[in-house]
Amino acid sequence: MRIKSISKWKFKRFLKFHALLESAIGEEVQWFGDETENTIGTIAFSEGVRGWNYAVLHRDWTGDFQVSSLGANLFSLKSARIDFLVAMAGAERSGYSPFRGRTE
Repeated sequence: MRIKSISKWKFKRFLKFHALLESAIGEEVQWFGDETENTIGTIAFSEGVRGWNYAVLHRDWTGDFQVSSLGANLFSLKSARIDFLVAMAGAERSGYSPFRGRTE
């Protein structure tokens, strides 16, 4: 799976309720997507708990994004990014295609 950095604007246009996500994980600082943009994600910093968090989202059968993985209270941006990249790869390997349903 190839993961690329995307802009905040591009990430936000994929989500209907972006404000809810940001209020749950903190201030987003990095945004990513796979090549087909069926899996996207963001890394955020939360002032409340002073920790790094992330969310990985995958398209469902209707084409909308649903949260597939969350990480919270990681102690550094580096550790959050490593955990995040593993979660992104896991979302891709889950065997779900937004247009065909489960492929396993």
